[in-house]
Amino acid sequence: MSLISAKPIDRIAVLLLLFSALSSVPGCVDRSLSIRTDPAGARVFIDGVDVGVSPVTLPFSHYGTRAVLVRMEEDDQRGERSLAPQHRLVHLSPPWYQRFPIDIVSELLWPGTIEISYEERFVLQAQDLDALSQKFHETAREHGVIGPLEPPEDDQR
Repeated sequence: MSLISAKPIDRIAVLLLLFSALSSVPGCVDRSLSIRTDPAGARVFIDGVDVGVSPVTLPFSHYGTRAVLVRMEEDDQRGERSLAPQHRLVHLSPPWYQRFPIDIVSELLWPGTIEISYEERFVLQAQDLDALSQKFHETAREHGVIGPLEPPEDDQR
C-alpha cells in the first residue's frame, strides 16, 4: 500500500508519526550577546532594562535590534571627571543557516548544539562634569530657565 493510495486517516497518522519522530531529534541553538567595557564594571542596560555590570553575557532567543546603554560613575572623581555614558543600537542579524527555511534544519534536525555569539565592546571616555554643568546652565539660560540660586540676568554685572 502506498501513501498516495492510502486513506486520509492513514495519511494523517503517517504525517503525525513523521512529525513526532522529527521533533524528538535533539537540535539546539544557543544564542548569546556579550557586552564588554573598558574599564570593566560599567552598568549595562539593554532596551532600558538593567542587565548587570560588565562584562556581561546574556542569552537571547530572537534576532533584531537592541538599544544598549553603558554608564559608569566614579564616585572618587565626582566633580572633576567622570566617564561619559554611551548609547548604541546593536543589530543582531541571523547567520544564513538561521534564515527560513534552512533554520528548520539548524533548529530541529541538527544533531548537536549550535552556538551563536555576538560581542559588543565599549570604550568609556572621560568627561569633565564641571564643563558639562556649565553647558547645561548656559543652555537653560538661553531658553529662559533660571535656577533658584542664580541671580536674574538683569542683576548680573
